[in-house]
Order: sequence, then structure tokens, then C-alpha cells
Amino acid sequence: MTSRRTHAAAAVFWFMSLLAARPSAAGQQTQSQPNTQGPMIVERVENGFSIAPDFKVTEVDKSPARLAGGYGGWVFDHTLLIGGGGYWLTNQSSAFKMAYGGLVVEWLARADKPIGFSARGLVGGGEATLSSAAGDLVEFDGDRDERSSGDMREMRLRDGRFAFRQNFIVFEPQGDVLLKLTRQWHLNVGAGYRLIGCTRTLDRRLRGVSGSIALQFTSGKG
Repeated sequence: MTSRRTHAAAAVFWFMSLLAARPSAAGQQTQSQPNTQGPMIVERVENGFSIAPDFKVTEVDKSPARLAGGYGGWVFDHTLLIGGGGYWLTNQSSAFKMAYGGLVVEWLARADKPIGFSARGLVGGGEATLSSAAGDLVEFDGDRDERSSGDMREMRLRDGRFAFRQNFIVFEPQGDVLLKLTRQWHLNVGAGYRLIGCTRTLDRRLRGVSGSIALQFTSGKG
């Protein structure tokens, strides 16, 4: 009788040992498996408005010209600006005027760093007033379709010269270097080229290279 009790106790002890060992083995197996899931990283996307007074030095009708104006719009994640802009001649006279404006799209790189870069394009329209000798206007008479499509208007000046005013289409691509001054202010220095769509004569007289400097303010954290 005592032997049976001893065997029964040994069997119970052995069974309890197995139950106690199983969770430990499972825990060791779980610890041995590497954690393949990395930490979740959440980055905040910052958007905000931007405005930049701009000054350009260029050449119009083979004469030095200065253009004042600016551009602005909404900036998406320090990368893309969509807005508008406009410029006008500051050294204009009654027979020497130009103003244009339109849609502005700008791609920015490293805008939140001390030195960044951007590529910007303006597409739109404008109006110019230039002077010509009477003989120069014959070239316009030779292509009346261009002349009428550009809505050209003439005005007689002294000494046999004329001033004519005409609308035009403009596309101005530009590249800039962005120098970070503070979290929200940049100094932008760049160069671009002004392409004109109108009569062939005005195209040659209004198109040209320009250098610019702008002080840009962008809302939000830089």
C-alpha cells in the first residue's frame, strides 16, 4: 500500500514538472525570435503661405532696365509653391513701358537648410509701350495678322517717331540660390530668361536675361 502511494506521488510530481517547464520553454522561444518590426516614425508636413518682394536687372529694347515686383503663393512641405507674381518697369517713360504677370510655380530643394535651391517659372501676359521710327513700323504692316492679334495701338511722337503699345505673352523660367537668414526669412539670388510671344519684332525687343534678388517670407517653422 505504501508502495502504491509512493508511485502515485511520483507520477503527480512528474506531471507537475512538465506543466511548469512548458511556459518556460515557450518564453525562451519567444525571446530567441528577433523583433522584425521597427518603430513607427511620424513626421509633420508643414504648409504655409509665402511672399517675396523681388527686384530684377535686365535689358529691354537694348536699354538697361529695372523691374520691381514680387511673387507669392502657398508652399507645400517646403517643396512646392503655387501662386502668382507680377513686375513692371521702374525706369519707364511715356514711350518706354512694360508690365507683366501671371501664374508662378516654384520647386524648392533644401529650403529648410542654410543654403537651398529653387527652380521657378512664371507664365502669363503683359503690355509694353516702345518707340520706333516711322520706317520701323513698315515691318508690322508687312504682317497685319500679327499686328491685329497683338492689339497694337500707335501714338505719334516728335521727330517723326511713333510709340506703339501692344499686349504680349510671357514665359520666364528662373533658378535661385536660397540663403536662410532666419526660420522664416530667405534671401534669394537668381537669374532667369524672359521669353515673349507676340510679333517677331517685339519678341526680339522685349526678351532677355535678367538677374534678381528677393527677400522671401514663409509662414510656419523653417
